[in-house]
Amino acid sequence: MQEIKLKNRLKQHQKYLYISILLIAVYFIGSSLITPKITTVTENLTQDVIQGNLNSKKNIIAFEFNKLNSTLENSRSILQNTQKNTFNSLKEKLLFTADLALEHHSIGNSFVSFVDNNQGRNTHFFNIKDTLYQKEIHTILKKISFKDNEFLMDTIIAKKNGVINRKLYAKQLPNNNIAVIGYDVDLMAFWSYYSETYKGDGGYTVVVNKDGICLLHPDTAYIGKKIDSYFNKVSINQILESVFKVNGYYASNNVNTLKDSATSSYLGLEVLRYYDAVNIDDTSLIVVVNFPVDIHLKETKKNVREYFSWISVLAFSTFMLLLIISRVQLKKEYVQNLKVVEEKEQLAHVNEKYQKENAVLQLNQLKKKVNPHFLFNSLNSLHVLIDLNPELSQQFVLKLADVYRYLLDNKEGNLITLKKEITFLEQYTFLQEIRFNKSLKVSIVNNCDDKILLKKIPFLSLETLVENAIKHNEITKKNPLHIKIIINEDRIIVKNNFTPRKVKSKDSHQIGLNYLANTYQYYQIFTFKTEVLDDEFVCNLPYIA
Repeated sequence: MQEIKLKNRLKQHQKYLYISILLIAVYFIGSSLITPKITTVTENLTQDVIQGNLNSKKNIIAFEFNKLNSTLENSRSILQNTQKNTFNSLKEKLLFTADLALEHHSIGNSFVSFVDNNQGRNTHFFNIKDTLYQKEIHTILKKISFKDNEFLMDTIIAKKNGVINRKLYAKQLPNNNIAVIGYDVDLMAFWSYYSETYKGDGGYTVVVNKDGICLLHPDTAYIGKKIDSYFNKVSINQILESVFKVNGYYASNNVNTLKDSATSSYLGLEVLRYYDAVNIDDTSLIVVVNFPVDIHLKETKKNVREYFSWISVLAFSTFMLLLIISRVQLKKEYVQNLKVVEEKEQLAHVNEKYQKENAVLQLNQLKKKVNPHFLFNSLNSLHVLIDLNPELSQQFVLKLADVYRYLLDNKEGNLITLKKEITFLEQYTFLQEIRFNKSLKVSIVNNCDDKILLKKIPFLSLETLVENAIKHNEITKKNPLHIKIIINEDRIIVKNNFTPRKVKSKDSHQIGLNYLANTYQYYQIFTFKTEVLDDEFVCNLPYIA
């Protein structure tokens, strides 16, 4: 009897052997046909990576140059509100701002001057005792010509010991006197800091101003000079015209980024140059990112082909190893099966425990994910709001504090009453509506009495759905996002107009929706679902208790 069983198993496994060999042959034939397509897709993906690298570098440039310009902007803000300050108060604020500028690693000199037109007297405050520097400033102050009672200078000066970006702002005060503040940015020191801070293999970055003068280049010999060779085919005007301004920042006006191919005198290699612009307060800078073609395209395609060949060999080896192991196992006795009833009970218990632990884990992941991203966006909104509307900014801070108090609450379990969740959602949407201005509208429609508000739903469920809508949909003045939360007796319906973003969010991992699905599955409720109906994203959120 045992020999008959063994023979049957041998025949069965022999059949599996022939099928496996056939599958291996099909696999290798298919791989030879698919490899060219994979190469094309890889090239497209590489282009996407390069585009992402360009955006990253552009954001870094905007951040660093705005920091260099912050002292000038702070001084301008102080001088434009002189009616609220006495002379001594104004002087102390400007001197403090000038001293604070020197804390930046790339700023070497700063000064504050007051010109008394009534008595013909000048008062100068310098942070260093460099007589040559002081003479230069005196000469500049004599040549100041005002337009609209103010004067702004942002110029590049090449010196024997380096290149500086001299920034100066002068304002005519109500008493006809003149207040001036200025400082020098050491562009060589700035390049040293930049190159040490932002290392990587994603090509090298060149930054020029609107006049074509180089401000940042890995070859410091170019800094402070015009580099016309970069703009033979793509002009600076073309670059500025290819972007448009949104909320004070430049964004791409078309799908195809301006680019050009050239031979880099710095690397001695063929490079792809991508051009874009960033806004720095009242001016704009041109960012040119250079990517070596051999490294970022040809080498990548070559590597993909090699990797695919290795995968094919590995797949073949794996198939053969599995066949050998399966045939060796024919000589062994199979282990006795566990009782079906006991296995089902054990499996059900383990599955229930897993679902509960998984829901709690995803809730913790969701809270960790919400905290830094939401805080970063909120602080950016608050930064803009402080100057525009101080009273509203105070409300903003209080709402933000309430939101984080709710998020950081170490509550037991992962359920919350509908009333508390709505109160939290109102605070959360208050912050988001300020961030997106009139482009976001969240409304809550309650069709029930107060008893329904005592029912329980998953913690952060409404916030999760609102955040999901914000993250995955276009939000612009032309295409505003409307989110509607309808409270019924048996469930909550959350819907929004469905206008998905063209570029998906890189940090999207579906944590929020998975958390909700696992929570309802744990409580054996299967009516939770999300779907797109008539250009609307709709979520049915049932009550749990």
